[in-house]
Amino acid sequence: MTSNLPYYDKSSRWSSHSRLVARLNQLPARSKVLDVGTATGMLARMCQNDMLRFFGVESNADWAQSASPFYERIWVRSIEEMNADDLRGYDAVVLGDVLEHLREPEVVLQRLVDLQAPNGLFLVSVPNVANLWVRLNLLFGRWDYSDRGILDRTHLRFFTRRTLLAILGKAGLEVITLQATPIPLELVSAFFATGLGRTIHAALAWLTQLLPSLLGYQFIVEARKP
Repeated sequence: MTSNLPYYDKSSRWSSHSRLVARLNQLPARSKVLDVGTATGMLARMCQNDMLRFFGVESNADWAQSASPFYERIWVRSIEEMNADDLRGYDAVVLGDVLEHLREPEVVLQRLVDLQAPNGLFLVSVPNVANLWVRLNLLFGRWDYSDRGILDRTHLRFFTRRTLLAILGKAGLEVITLQATPIPLELVSAFFATGLGRTIHAALAWLTQLLPSLLGYQFIVEARKP
């Protein structure tokens, strides 16, 4: 992904960043992790498992430079331009908010799956275009792009729960878990860092688990190559 905007860590315990990091922390020591779209390196930086071996791909040179201290190697190019040998042989591949930025996400995902050994782990997150906020705006004839979020103007593809599962299945991945994250209220207002704000955020997170397709801000999938 390419942007001149600052990239913010989402530190809330309900965020995609926190949930991806929680899963990475469970990997065995010396596991090789390919982080596609490192941005400023928040996953490797937040990860408490300092025995993991992180490798990254990031097309934004400024972001890649910020991330570089946390990775054994970062390739400053798009995932489509990567050589097959550099994409092969990882224990885990992370595609955090990446697929929606690609012209042909099916092709990229299939290539990555083909290059990994059986039982390779894939962690994928994408925005949910069927979120209630987007649905309500469509009801009133509005589809307004923004600088970030579900309708980020750099998004080339859009996903619902069903279409995300379809693209993963077509690539030959077996889905283990699918989670939905609530809207990241901590980025909306400082109020949600207060006691009452955190309580409201927790309630929204609980409701999101009940109605993931309607209230989910992002979907996070853990899948494996059979």
